[in-house]
Amino acid sequence: MLRKNVLPRAITLILGLTFLGGQAMAQLRSDFRLFSDSFISPSFEANQKSSYQFVGLGLKSSPLTDDMLKMDIDGAVAFGAPLLNSLNITEIYFQTKPSENEKLFIGRKLMNWNELDRRWDFGLWQPLFQWNPLSPQQQGLSGLFWQADREFYSVTMFASPLFIPNQGPTFEISNGVFVRGNPWFRRPPESVRIFQEVTDVDYNFERPQETQVVFQTSYGAKLNFGNPEEAFAQMSYMYKPSNELALGYSGLLDTSKLRGVVDLKPQVFFHSLGGLDLSHKMGYFRYGLSGVYDRPQKDLEFDGKWTYPQFQDATLVSPFVELIFKTTTISLQGIHIYGGEVREVGDMASADRAPLTMRYPFQQAVKVSMDNRFLLKNNRRLTSHASYTMSAQNDFEYIQWMLNYRLSSLWSGFSELELVRAGELTAKNQNEIAQYKNLDRFMVGAAYVF
Repeated sequence: MLRKNVLPRAITLILGLTFLGGQAMAQLRSDFRLFSDSFISPSFEANQKSSYQFVGLGLKSSPLTDDMLKMDIDGAVAFGAPLLNSLNITEIYFQTKPSENEKLFIGRKLMNWNELDRRWDFGLWQPLFQWNPLSPQQQGLSGLFWQADREFYSVTMFASPLFIPNQGPTFEISNGVFVRGNPWFRRPPESVRIFQEVTDVDYNFERPQETQVVFQTSYGAKLNFGNPEEAFAQMSYMYKPSNELALGYSGLLDTSKLRGVVDLKPQVFFHSLGGLDLSHKMGYFRYGLSGVYDRPQKDLEFDGKWTYPQFQDATLVSPFVELIFKTTTISLQGIHIYGGEVREVGDMASADRAPLTMRYPFQQAVKVSMDNRFLLKNNRRLTSHASYTMSAQNDFEYIQWMLNYRLSSLWSGFSELELVRAGELTAKNQNEIAQYKNLDRFMVGAAYVF
């Protein structure tokens, strides 16, 4: 049995970091959460549970302090569903100031490398926490950061010998079969065509050694001009491993069992990224344009028995406009990807289905969103987020709504709703949203700060 579980020692790690943070920092916010997540779509698979209960713990440094150690860590344990356990280490780093206008960071730190990637959470620059792939969260890069602020510009340099890829949903393989248990993990087909025969499949996952994944070099830089509250420009470059691994596969027919045997093999590949952000703010109105040129590695190191993806260069463009008021922000943004196609080569490749490896969640979309922040009486606070995303090219609609109500300095309640409508996933309509079209969900919970 093979299990990919991101939380085997999560509680020990969180408790250890709580002690470390208490020793090194004066301002560390800890919260304890209880919440329930329910899948409400009528088409949700009936042989799975439709409701799950969680207990969670979070640790977050105050953004208003200059403490030496900063962190943002969140973990949750699902009752009776270990494949839904999660641990999200967004940031954990040390910081120091070599001079008045310079900062040095060592560790995992979240930064805004590119406006397009920040708004759409594609995970081009920084890895993603994809426990819920419909609502991914960015995690920081891990390495050494140097930042210098000058009167009219600022520069940031980054280098690292370490690489941590996207953190996807946990899965388990038992007796060659992907175990049901995590609704967010999309299992490969249960049957495939091998030598013109349609047959059931046993899967073998060739897990690479950790050193082959982790010890990979990255470097990059960004240069900012102007003020985000007025006219602003940012240029950025990065050479690094892709946060999404390439997946190769090979198959044969086991004549003794009359079943197919498919081997899966993930592999790290590199790409270079160039980004440009331009924006201007006038009063309540802000508008801008963000772009990325993504050049992936072409010669992946798979031998002749494997079927594997080949990637094309891509140019991503995203214009946006915002209305920013005291308590409300309304934004409209679009994205379009030119190029970036993925095709598979090898004995099992087929032009009639989507490849197993996808570079981007979708090719085109438009999103409108509204964020509200209200300060009520007796130190109570209400924050909300609502967004509607649609794509004519990729045939999907996605609605997200989130609410947080702080009753006091210690207690708060929160809720979230997601609704998805999507067309079929095909070779011409490659997008990740179609894989989760039956996962409408509603979550509600409460948190206590200690």
